[in-house]
Amino acid sequence: MLMDGRLIDHPDFENSTQSWRLGAVIFTLRTLGWPVETIEVPSPTEHSPDRIIALYRLDPKYTAQALAMNGGAA
Repeated sequence: MLMDGRLIDHPDFENSTQSWRLGAVIFTLRTLGWPVETIEVPSPTEHSPDRIIALYRLDPKYTAQALAMNGGAA
């Protein structure tokens, strides 16, 4: 999903992967050296007016580098 240039949030990840472990995946990618960015977005609810959610993305230049290192295969 990151390699496709998508912004990922928890519902998107869960719907695509049937897993709720997005935080663990992002942690692992960062541990492996991937510069995954976090964008914090206000997402208030009635019960949590200060709620903030995270969107994750990978800068396209890193996607291009990874594809080039892998011979262009996705």
